[in-house]
Amino acid sequence: MEERLKNLKKAVDQTVFNKVEFMAKHQKQIHNQLHIVPLKQTILSMLTELKSGTELTQMLHVRGVEQIVNNEGTIYSILHEAEQNQWLSARWESGVKYYQLTKLGKKQLQEDNAHVKLSVKELIWGVRMHVE
Repeated sequence: MEERLKNLKKAVDQTVFNKVEFMAKHQKQIHNQLHIVPLKQTILSMLTELKSGTELTQMLHVRGVEQIVNNEGTIYSILHEAEQNQWLSARWESGVKYYQLTKLGKKQLQEDNAHVKLSVKELIWGVRMHVE
């Protein structure tokens, strides 16, 4: 098997791929594509316990989620949509609105997780795959 891998590497080295250079910018783009998790999915995954929008925002900043930098309103849009879809339950306590994942929201999160794994496979293989 090792000999076959050596032959494959040799064949790749002799093709156009030997001239391809991955600059830091390209490496970062690929890294982001492979590790990106949609913001909605990240937020839902954080709501297995009761949290306020402010707590979510702080946690996302700590995690370094770049999508919300100077755009924290996006979080509340996602929370509102998720609440309308009944993925979250919400309640007010002392003037603060708290959110938590519902059973329907947990199901949605599982479906999103399956889709993201499929998307990573698609990125790696470069082929559009469909699951029904």
